[in-house]
Amino acid sequence: MKKFIIVAVLLISVIAGCKSSKKAPTQEGVYKLEKQMLSGGGKDTIYARTQVKIYTDKYFMYAALAPDSSVGFGVGSYKLDSVNKIVESNIYSSRRLDSTINFNLEVTRTDTGYTQVIPDILRLRNVSYKMTEVYAKVPAPDTSALDGLWKMDATYSVTGKDTVKQTPTQYKIFKGGHFMFVHRYPIDKDGRKFKNGFGYGVFSLVNDTLREEDEISNHPQLLNRKFAIKITFHGRDEYSQVITDSTQKSIETYKRLK
Repeated sequence: MKKFIIVAVLLISVIAGCKSSKKAPTQEGVYKLEKQMLSGGGKDTIYARTQVKIYTDKYFMYAALAPDSSVGFGVGSYKLDSVNKIVESNIYSSRRLDSTINFNLEVTRTDTGYTQVIPDILRLRNVSYKMTEVYAKVPAPDTSALDGLWKMDATYSVTGKDTVKQTPTQYKIFKGGHFMFVHRYPIDKDGRKFKNGFGYGVFSLVNDTLREEDEISNHPQLLNRKFAIKITFHGRDEYSQVITDSTQKSIETYKRLK
């Protein structure tokens, strides 16, 4: 009897250990879109676009480049509502700006990435549509002091003796050796017309030098360029950077979203 009790205790311990060793689900990572499909009214429509999505521990950012070169993006916070459900809350997006809106995602994770479904993403003429997106995970093993979501706090361009303050709305995210920025900036003197833009690529941070290389962007002048940017941290949650080219200097300050 005593031997049976010992064996039973050991068996329970093994089972408990197996349960506790299971990793909690996480959405953190860098993902590239493989397929996007809108379904409704008995019809499926597949969209061709280049899209990247990055999740930190509590924030996300995605940006998409359509065949017509138009840019769509979204920035927000998220929480795991359950193992297979994510609630994303908008902070800023190309369509809704800073309006408050939540999206309920149904997620199926695979060894190579995940599939997300947004039910009722659109209702048109009493027809409900859902969006299905398939993502492949990109290796992102590195970590740095920059990992997280940042918002541009101030930016200035210096040309000769002239200093001009710029007024874009820009967010930037770093995760596992990858970065992405999205912005909306004025294209007229009155600040009434705006354009969306983004860039995605890889980076490294060594001492005070941030090295970036844009792999995807709607700005042709950025593609495949390598930047060596001097940065200065002002505490853990703020940094400034200086980018200099042949004609002007750009000074930018970012603050971390906590």
